[in-house]
Amino acid sequence: MSVLAKLWTWTGYAFVPLAITWVFYARGGTDGTPVALGVLVSRGYWGLLLTLLVTGLLLWTVTLYVRAAKARGSRILIPPNTTFETGGQRNRLVSWGTAIIFAAVMIAALAVFSIRYGDSRIYGWDDRTPLADGFWESRTIADARRCPNGPCFAISERLDSSGKPLSGVNEYIPIITDAAIVVAALPALACLAFHLYGIARLIRSRLRRR
Repeated sequence: MSVLAKLWTWTGYAFVPLAITWVFYARGGTDGTPVALGVLVSRGYWGLLLTLLVTGLLLWTVTLYVRAAKARGSRILIPPNTTFETGGQRNRLVSWGTAIIFAAVMIAALAVFSIRYGDSRIYGWDDRTPLADGFWESRTIADARRCPNGPCFAISERLDSSGKPLSGVNEYIPIITDAAIVVAALPALACLAFHLYGIARLIRSRLRRR
């Protein structure tokens, strides 16, 4: 359990400041300098990918810890913040405060990065107009085209107003780019499905008792 508690604490500690910083970065920063939409969309993509991976890790960590804590009959089921707590000296306020902060930052980061990535329209690598004026529509066209020698597509416009290539705009690899998001989300989705299954079993057993 101590390993799970440390994993919970230090993963959260690493993620919270990184996520907050990257949210500002994906929204253009704070210095007032205009940033091209294609660059912001690319930042949103990487932020979303990382947040999904961390969310899955933290969800499974807390799930395994809670199961172990129940088996041991612990009074506080959620993991401790190992900076301020130990297995024998728990503070309910610290434990729940830490969990709430981690959850709030994860939810906010998922929302911000998803919205930013939703601004993506697939462009031909050197095109000035998108393949279609829609997130899914442009991807459908790109995925249907063959691209033997990339880069063929960009995740958003990668040319500035003078036609020069912008630094920091991701290549869009048909199917693979978006599939990476789905794969990153699988651990979190699997954990949620696990809990939904457990809730369904609990409800079913209570209904049978009636």
